[in-house]
Amino acid sequence: MSDLGKFILEHRTAKNLSSRKLAELANISHTEIHRLEHGERKKPSPLVLKAIAIPLGVTFEEIMHASGYMESSPPCPVTSRITDIDDLTDQEIEEVRDFIDFLRSKRKRKLTIE
Repeated sequence: MSDLGKFILEHRTAKNLSSRKLAELANISHTEIHRLEHGERKKPSPLVLKAIAIPLGVTFEEIMHASGYMESSPPCPVTSRITDIDDLTDQEIEEVRDFIDFLRSKRKRKLTIE
């Protein structure tokens, strides 16, 4: 079982969710949950991970770390550098932060491959 699989399984069982219920809440197939938990799905998309994070009650950053997409990094002070965000909700601002962290992680991986 992969780190991501263990992460999903532990959080799913802590929430008393069946794999089918998690799949329903995340709007993905229950076979996808099975594949993720058993390490059969190596690189799920960040969108799938975001969908799973919400019903598991974990942050996008936590599940991205568990999946290996991101390394630990200091918090991103997005709101101090981006203007014109007054109409965004706290959740939308958090999604922007998560996406910026994902882009940074992606860039770091690319640099280590080259």
